Amino acid sequence: MQQIELQEKEETLDLRRVLGKYLRRWPWFAISVLLFIIGAYIYLRYSVPQYQSKTTLKYDKKQTDLTSALADLDNLGMGLGNADELKSEVAVIKSRPILMQVVNNLNLNIQYYNEGEIKDSELFINMPIVAKVIRYNDNERNKKFISSEYTVAKEVGNNFILWDKKKKEIKGTFNKPLRLDFGTVILQRNQTVAFRSKYKIVFWNPLEKVKGLEKTIQVDIPDQKALLMDISMVGTVPEKSEAILNEVTKQYNLDGLKDKNLQAQNTQEFIDKRLEVITRDLSGVENQKEDFQSRNRIVDLQTQAQLALQNTNENTKALLEQQAQLELLNSLADEAAKNATQIMPSNLGLNPSLEQAISQYNTLLISRNKTLKQATNENPAVIEMNKEILALKEIVRDNIAQQKDAVKSSIAQLSSQINVNNGVIDKVPGQSKVYRGIERQQNLKEQLFLFLLQKREENAINLSVNVPKAKIVNPAYTDDIPVSPQKNIIFLGAIILGLLFPFFIFYLYFMWDDKIYTRDDVKERSSLGILADIPALKDNENHLVQKNDFSELAEAFRVLVSNLKFVLPNKDSAKVIMVTSSVKGEGKTLVSVNLALTLANKNGRALLIGSDIRNPQIQRYDSEHIKRKGLTEYLYDEAVDVEDLIHTSDTNPYCDIIYAGSIPPNPQELLSNGRYQELIKQMSPDYAYIVIDSAPLMLVSDTLSIANVADATLYVIRSGVSRNILMDFVNDLVRDSKLSNVVFVINGISKHLGGYGSNYGYGYGYTSDKQTPWWQKFFTK
Repeated sequence: MQQIELQEKEETLDLRRVLGKYLRRWPWFAISVLLFIIGAYIYLRYSVPQYQSKTTLKYDKKQTDLTSALADLDNLGMGLGNADELKSEVAVIKSRPILMQVVNNLNLNIQYYNEGEIKDSELFINMPIVAKVIRYNDNERNKKFISSEYTVAKEVGNNFILWDKKKKEIKGTFNKPLRLDFGTVILQRNQTVAFRSKYKIVFWNPLEKVKGLEKTIQVDIPDQKALLMDISMVGTVPEKSEAILNEVTKQYNLDGLKDKNLQAQNTQEFIDKRLEVITRDLSGVENQKEDFQSRNRIVDLQTQAQLALQNTNENTKALLEQQAQLELLNSLADEAAKNATQIMPSNLGLNPSLEQAISQYNTLLISRNKTLKQATNENPAVIEMNKEILALKEIVRDNIAQQKDAVKSSIAQLSSQINVNNGVIDKVPGQSKVYRGIERQQNLKEQLFLFLLQKREENAINLSVNVPKAKIVNPAYTDDIPVSPQKNIIFLGAIILGLLFPFFIFYLYFMWDDKIYTRDDVKERSSLGILADIPALKDNENHLVQKNDFSELAEAFRVLVSNLKFVLPNKDSAKVIMVTSSVKGEGKTLVSVNLALTLANKNGRALLIGSDIRNPQIQRYDSEHIKRKGLTEYLYDEAVDVEDLIHTSDTNPYCDIIYAGSIPPNPQELLSNGRYQELIKQMSPDYAYIVIDSAPLMLVSDTLSIANVADATLYVIRSGVSRNILMDFVNDLVRDSKLSNVVFVINGISKHLGGYGSNYGYGYGYTSDKQTPWWQKFFTK
């Protein structure tokens, strides 16, 4: 006899087996992938494609070595100084004043849709109707209104009908104002486009569309050194996206020109005012000169004073320049004494530090004024900028005062030198001194007058040059390939999801499924041997092994008998085989009956004893439906003759049966009183095999009371019914020596689970030739 010993089983991952569980269900994966691909196709069929539109701007780099009029152009904002300024322009492009102008110019607060059965398509050009909002109600001005949707249908002639979301009907006439819930609108008919049945119009709050453009428009700087800027947006209507981008660039350049001209206009106003003052002063000096010459009868004093003036010529020239500077500084000081919101004139040829301070003051003032368009005076940024403006103006005043002190000091020095040189010309008549003073005043005013005229012409050039702030390298265009949905990614995702979905379902199913199906499941949890796989039987099939039977059931039990010889001991008396299981319904009785029928032959009879006296089942296979005496009567009454209990099977004449008999109230006491062992000892000389159909071990302890009589124990496990926890129960019984020489028999194996019946086929050429339809094979993989 080969003793079966329990060994510890190491857990190993059988990748082929794991994959096999999923591959056997490949039709479900195929169906899932197909359904997901169909879903992806439907999604692509009815989804609205999104296209990316783009335009590119190029900025000119600001030059720093320009002079004269070109320097004024540079100061008035032509070009950019560095890459940091380019970054600041990103915020200007997406500023709300510019975007609000775009919304108003393109009428973006109104959207038109052509209604479809499944999806609506937006219209932007060739629209049969055009709507315009005349005014909004007061509550909408308070930003309570977001959007309102209407369906419009043409009635007869020039009339139309609107329906809101509540299906409220509103009648109106084209080209006439119509009052709606949010305000007053007017609808115009475009006769060049045919009017279909229905259209949808959505009216938006302009501020909401501005917010949408802020999120939609993307500004990127691909190369800061090249001073390039890409402006892009994604939309469903390419024509609309291109129109928006072109309008954004247009409004941006107009805003830049407006800022450029603002400083030049203020400078021109300042120069014009100063020219008026200088003209009056120059006229007064000329009249004074004419009066002096008339009274003193002086024709030409130059010859008289030429020798003396040669020594003072350079000093006088320097004095004139300093006095001109002082005059400008006085005028500029008067201008600086005004309120803090006035832009000060710049580029008047003064000290560079003073010019720089004035330029910084004007730049910050312009920036503050632009910010006030989007914010209030209480805004922290505006308050901070006001502080900086006051500080800068104070710096300008200090610089003017310092420059005036420096000029006055220089004038004093030059005057002193002239007085020294005038001592040389004491002999020149006093009239010459007066005359020279008058001419000096006249020359001073004339120089200042000519200087201001030159600056006015240069400033006029700046105003006449309307160079855009940025050059449009590429007008707005749209890529041919939509950015979404992307067909390749959608179909690839559908295939992946189609594979993952059934995989996840089966994974959860396998994770929660704790049943035993094949001998591989048994081998994973126990080292005990497996003698045979019993095929699953249908209700209409014969459940008993017949004479000359070549069915799959008969072949399975022949295999069981063949393998059983290697387990049973060699002895002259009957070999006792106990058949048991863990719970009811695992096929223990089926195995017991057919095993006895298979073992019994003319060379050795077999005896089947129904030892499950609590729930007898052998009588189910008896053709005579009568209550027979059996094991219970023998165990209870010593006077019962065992020969009266033996019945010969109708299926196999070499097989005898002792039925369980009546159900006793105390089965455990009967099985443990020793009479059962005497029965086996008494029957052993007359039979080659004794098969015991015992009670389930997990429900009652009856089987353990008679387990010592068995030479081998066949533990029946039913595929798809028995659970993994039962294997631990069997292992514990063997480990505790409550059962000996235990081997497994797997009952109810389906062909698709990979049993021997599937791999090799029972019955050889004797099985039915009936072919399974292809669609049944498809779902039983």
